[in-house]
Amino acid sequence: MPTFRYATNRVEKVLGLKIDEAIKVLEKVKAEIESVGEDYLVIELEVDRPDMYSLEGIKRQIDGLLGREVGIPRYTLVDSDISIKADSVPPRPYVAGAVIWDVNVDEFFIEELIQFQEKLHNAIGRNRSRVAIGLHDLDKLPSREIRYVLDDIDRVYFTPLHYDRKMSLREVLETTQQGILYGSISRRDNKHPVLYSGTEVISVPPVINSDITAIEPGTKNIFIDITGTELKPILDTLSILAANLSERSNRVIGYVTVSSPIGNLKEPSMEVKEMRISLSYISSMLGKNYTSEEVINALKRARFDVEEVQLNDVVVKIPRYRIDILHQIDIVEEIALFYGIESIDYIKPTLMLRGRLTGYTYWERAARQILTGLGFTEVMTYTLVSCKQQTQLGEVSDHLLVKIKNPVSTGTDCLRASLIPKLIETASLNKQYIPLRLFELGEVVITTDKNDKKVESKRKLAIIYMDDKAGYEDIQAVVYTLLETMGHSIEKIEPLVNTKVFIKGRAASLRASNGITAILGEVHPEIIEIIGIDYPIALAEIDYTDIVKL
Repeated sequence: MPTFRYATNRVEKVLGLKIDEAIKVLEKVKAEIESVGEDYLVIELEVDRPDMYSLEGIKRQIDGLLGREVGIPRYTLVDSDISIKADSVPPRPYVAGAVIWDVNVDEFFIEELIQFQEKLHNAIGRNRSRVAIGLHDLDKLPSREIRYVLDDIDRVYFTPLHYDRKMSLREVLETTQQGILYGSISRRDNKHPVLYSGTEVISVPPVINSDITAIEPGTKNIFIDITGTELKPILDTLSILAANLSERSNRVIGYVTVSSPIGNLKEPSMEVKEMRISLSYISSMLGKNYTSEEVINALKRARFDVEEVQLNDVVVKIPRYRIDILHQIDIVEEIALFYGIESIDYIKPTLMLRGRLTGYTYWERAARQILTGLGFTEVMTYTLVSCKQQTQLGEVSDHLLVKIKNPVSTGTDCLRASLIPKLIETASLNKQYIPLRLFELGEVVITTDKNDKKVESKRKLAIIYMDDKAGYEDIQAVVYTLLETMGHSIEKIEPLVNTKVFIKGRAASLRASNGITAILGEVHPEIIEIIGIDYPIALAEIDYTDIVKL
């Protein structure tokens, strides 16, 4: 969980509570106290509550808990005079912005603002690769017209934040600490995203801002820019920042309009979403009956708006900044937290059963023991993989793949249907260790119409052997030894004809007793050359989904 440090005098001032009282209340909003010092309070917050990553966000939640202010906070949205005109910027195609007035920055808040920004970078922005935030003193902007472009790094000159001289963007990317850390994220050869205000550079996202718009004690008004690779997390981050910063003033937020080749925006919208939930569902989840009045009271003090629409149902209105509310169970959790988890009675199960291992687990344990004895090492790779890699290396047809609707990247746009591609990739990363013997077992997923199911899980074991003279006979010997040692007899083996990965004539499919099937063979030299390996590879993939008995 992310850790935050706040000055104790700021905690008391913002929350309106003495530090001892504040600690007790903080624990009721899922904040864990790590340490309490004379000058600072260190707390841990849930990673799924970025709206509480600043003291103002925490105060907003505590105000509801204590009954000081209930329901959704009312934000006033007005037009600002800031507009962004974006060109085509393929590395980071999306940009959005907002304006917050009368924030009144002091030295304590600057420290918290930096902390807030970086925690959002980590929690939502994936270390700035997905979302990057720029915060600027609005009154220092040279122009109200902002341009977002992909520019030549040798032609862009500006003074980076906290530096005292102008540098070329190339120098910033290649010599400064921020440039070394983040300079490769969005750089494309000699091009990089740049934000201009008029003719002046104000930011090179996701690396660093210009010193010209630096926020410092005395700054009153703030301009927020957010760039990234996906629109939804950008707007999520913008809504959280706008809401929390406006809590320091009068909750007035300024729209920023964006025009770009991929569409126009006017954000932040702060639009409320609705979720309908039944009282019977809440009671079944918590094991306790609650009246509609109790549910409405709890949710309003959790900073939601609630309407009773029927005797057994309520409609919950969720503020834009609560990006963690995805399902009805999240609403149930808010009610449980308000009334206290400790208030829910424990119920002893009426039937006590003795746990035991599944057949899969017995089989996997035996397979691990045998393969380890044969000199193989087990690896564990990701379940989210590349669709392209699965079809090229995994002997998997494209129509069988379970594809992710909004993937983070092209490298994680599928659930794995075969273990082979990632095992080959692992071998390529360890090609200095020869002979190399690796295996992996676990769950894969394919689409199917069988039994009216759309998705089917399977259990597979992949084995790879890489050496100077690795061949079909080597991997066949391993597969036969494994299966026969585990009591499976080989029932049928025939040449594997339709194959992309294996050499034709040096590959086979087999069926063994207890529902075991497998493919095995020598990997084609063209594939070995493409992935940059200098040694022959023999591999097998065993499907043990249908084992009947051990």
